[in-house]
This record gives sequence, C-alpha cells and structure tokens, in this order.
Amino acid sequence: MKWLKISIISSLSFSVVFSFFSLLFYFGDWNRLFVIAIFGVFIGLLAAPEFDKKAFKMPTLFQAFCGAIAGGIVANYFTTDTEIIIFSFITGSILGWLTPYWLKYVQIP
Repeated sequence: MKWLKISIISSLSFSVVFSFFSLLFYFGDWNRLFVIAIFGVFIGLLAAPEFDKKAFKMPTLFQAFCGAIAGGIVANYFTTDTEIIIFSFITGSILGWLTPYWLKYVQIP
C-alpha cells in the first residue's frame, strides 16, 4: 500500500501547487483552475513511480493507465465527441507510457 500513499501525496501536492499559481495569476477563471488542477493530478500521478520505483510493481503500466484516465477526463470536459475522447485516452496512455523520458524536463511553477 506504499504505492497508494506515494500516489496520493504526489498527485495532491502537484495539484495544489499548480492550482495555487493559477488562482494567483488568473483568479476568477474557474474553467482554467479545473484544467490546471487536473493537469497537476496528472503530473503528480505520473511522477509518483519516479519518486520510489520499488514501491510500484509495474510503474510503466500505472503511468500509462493514469495518462489514459487524465486524457479522457480532459477530453470529456471539453467535448462530447466519442472519437476525440477515445483519441485522448490513447494519447494520454502513450504520454503515460513515455513518462520516464519526458518528465525530467517538466518545470514545476
């Protein structure tokens, strides 16, 4: 259950940090705040296996699954077109699968 604790702390931390800066600079734009918070959760969940790889049995599968869910949530928020939502699930899972290669270049605000 260590993986769950790491995932929750990481996702909430990233979401709070990202949301704080969105509130600070764009107060009143609630749609932007929601998208930024989801992005923070997405980055936090993808970063969790990178903090402690031994706690996760299959970190790549976990990251691909979290990426697919985040892509689907954001696509569902913006549109109801089924093809776009499915494409976003696939794109999110690919981004999640490739996380170890691109996560080191993400700058935290």
